[in-house]
Amino acid sequence: MANKQQRFRVVLVSPEYEINLGAVARAMANFGLSDLAIVAPKCDPRGFDAIMHSKHARGLLEGAKICKTLSQATRGCKLSVGTTGIIFRHWHTTIRSPISLEVFAKKAKSAKEGKIALIFGSEGVGLSEQDISDCDFLVTIPTADSYPILNLSHAVAITLYELSTYAPRAYVPAGENEKEALIRAFSLITDKFSSELRNPRKVKVAFRRIIGKSMATDKECASILGVLRRAEREIKRK
Repeated sequence: MANKQQRFRVVLVSPEYEINLGAVARAMANFGLSDLAIVAPKCDPRGFDAIMHSKHARGLLEGAKICKTLSQATRGCKLSVGTTGIIFRHWHTTIRSPISLEVFAKKAKSAKEGKIALIFGSEGVGLSEQDISDCDFLVTIPTADSYPILNLSHAVAITLYELSTYAPRAYVPAGENEKEALIRAFSLITDKFSSELRNPRKVKVAFRRIIGKSMATDKECASILGVLRRAEREIKRK
């Protein structure tokens, strides 16, 4: 299971408590993960409590990558997956529809290559709207409506457990370059009709989210890109 699980990178955004950092490291070790990135921590990732609660996963904490930004922490990953305990939330500029962890786990089983970043927000406020906007997926763990927010380390452990049955299939998702080319082509067409759209920016964001969720293959991206580029040529002729 360890080789399969190295497909995932755990990213913690501004964690506040050393105890949770230690528990996260221990959970990662339990499920065979060792790739940990911490963004702008509000506590010492290698402090006494963190090390003590990591038990035999101390090396994982000591080897964690400390980053200033989320983009730095997810660099090299094909997919970025944000997590939230709040399903119904109003975002001013972001269109998001969280999917359940179970549904995402099934999608992840279809991906044969490429690292996936699993992003968890701080204990107090979770992920920011900007962080959520930068993710390809937004995943939620079903919990009681009366108390939907899980402890950080518990959320990580449950997520890793659900993904522990991960089994690659003969299906390779499109790479970052293919997806970005598709998004750029769609954006050019959107810009052309921007005066007729209520909110062109949201249209672009929605398309990017769809591409991220679709787990499209290289061939699928190329097929759609061909249509969009042909439409772009037709528009330029008029």
